[in-house]
Amino acid sequence: MKRRTLLAVAVATVWPTAAFAGDKPAPAPAPPYAELSVLHATHGAPDVDARLRDLAELTKPPFSTYERYRLIDQVRLPLVQGVPKTRRLPNGRIFRAELLSMHGPDVVRLLASINQPGAADFLPLLEVKAKMDQRFIVAGQRHKSGILVLVITVRRGAP
Repeated sequence: MKRRTLLAVAVATVWPTAAFAGDKPAPAPAPPYAELSVLHATHGAPDVDARLRDLAELTKPPFSTYERYRLIDQVRLPLVQGVPKTRRLPNGRIFRAELLSMHGPDVVRLLASINQPGAADFLPLLEVKAKMDQRFIVAGQRHKSGILVLVITVRRGAP
């Protein structure tokens, strides 16, 4: 009697799995990357790089105090948990991003920092929780006759 009960339990457990064995599992979402856009903001006759026209943030304070924006660098940094990625900025400082964790398929927690080797950090480790395709902006570093504006957007796909 005990043997039949165990067999029935085993069949009941295996049967649903076998019924769906032909179904393919959903593909894993593409890994995230940080798209880093480096802008140079200056004063003068209004002139915004055509590639930046969709950045409505530039028309609002505090960014609207600068009239000229030029995209000077854009790069995609692959985000792997626990592996920092860096990019040298035009002013010699280093931008660093590191994926801390994923919160579901559309939200990431990451660390970002801007520092200069041998000098005080401009932006010590900043923890950011962002949705996919949501921008966050860090500005204020002096560069030539203006400032640098970093626009960071977390996206999915091939970096």
